[in-house]
Amino acid sequence: MNSSYWPIHSFSHTSGLVAQLGALWNTMLTRLDATTEPRVWKATDSSGKTLWNAYDPITRLAIDHASADELRTWLEELHYRN
Repeated sequence: MNSSYWPIHSFSHTSGLVAQLGALWNTMLTRLDATTEPRVWKATDSSGKTLWNAYDPITRLAIDHASADELRTWLEELHYRN
């Protein structure tokens, strides 16, 4: 007969630990993701037209709702500014 005993932890203790580990993991990912490269992302307007947004963490400049040509020009100007 096996008389091993494993203590049962309360749910609140476990969920608190899980929350702390999750917060630590998110902090680590944020620091690893930190970059000096401009971030670019795509959006669409209500008619379905593709628009572009970008942000440069060094200069803290941003462009919103730009066409592909406007974004390209903004990035080129950003490159030559530095």
